[in-house]
Amino acid sequence: MVSTKIPTKERPIIGVNLPGSSDPEANRKRLSAFQEDGFDAIELSLDSFPLIIDGEPCNPWIEYLRNLLSEFPFRYSAHIGRGLDLRDVSNLAKHRAVLKHSIDICARLQMSPLVLHYEVQSRNWEVEKVFLEEHRKAAQYAGERGVLLVVENIEVEWVEPVIELVASVDSQNLRLAFDTGHAFLAAHYFKFDFLDAFRKALPYLGHFHLSDNTGVFEELRITDRPTYDALPMGWRYEFGRGDIHLPPYWGKIPYDELFRLASDYQGMFVCEYYSERFLPFNGKIQKHVRERILKARGL
Repeated sequence: MVSTKIPTKERPIIGVNLPGSSDPEANRKRLSAFQEDGFDAIELSLDSFPLIIDGEPCNPWIEYLRNLLSEFPFRYSAHIGRGLDLRDVSNLAKHRAVLKHSIDICARLQMSPLVLHYEVQSRNWEVEKVFLEEHRKAAQYAGERGVLLVVENIEVEWVEPVIELVASVDSQNLRLAFDTGHAFLAAHYFKFDFLDAFRKALPYLGHFHLSDNTGVFEELRITDRPTYDALPMGWRYEFGRGDIHLPPYWGKIPYDELFRLASDYQGMFVCEYYSERFLPFNGKIQKHVRERILKARGL
């Protein structure tokens, strides 16, 4: 467990993502195991549960999840459902509703921040203006409800456009979620400097996703997404292909340097890896990440 000898303001908040399941006992068992492993925080993908149905909140499920999460002493963050697309101008009303209710759910369940995906910048300036304005409105709405929004970089896009979005909105309630695994893959594919991109992101950093990989970009992610999604994860592990969500320090990302650069960061460090594939090691992974962050802070 976390040493109480470290001052609270300097003790890193180490989180892990909860594998999606609608089985109450499976969720309770996983949360109990994460508590034993020494994690401080849990991140949930909202679309792991039917919390929103046809753009409307599903109150029985929201109440169930509220009761479950209250059994544990974690801090909670949330990840938006994969279907949200604020560039889909022809169906914008439905996407607005999903985002609004996602924010409301986070407020009810005391989950913050809420992670949004940037995805790929379009070539249509009018669409990008809508995208920017929707984030501006969402940031204001979320701020009124005590929920921080953070926009995550994706491996199919550079980090700079996400920085530009956050800088343009210019709100303390819209920050950047730096995903190490995505940025590392993108840096290799688009040929930019990974650590330099992180330095540029630091002034806007509001959330930190830690997942590792080999830096080998799988082009099916761009050319044939359905086939990419269907690739067996065991094969992708064996050949080190794409966004394989290894635990931090199990791949090739220079985490010690990242933690040194982010020594003043006080938000969550969410270990976003496939924890169910690393059950014998989860406690050791949490401990190692915590030790390396503390070392980078000179503690």
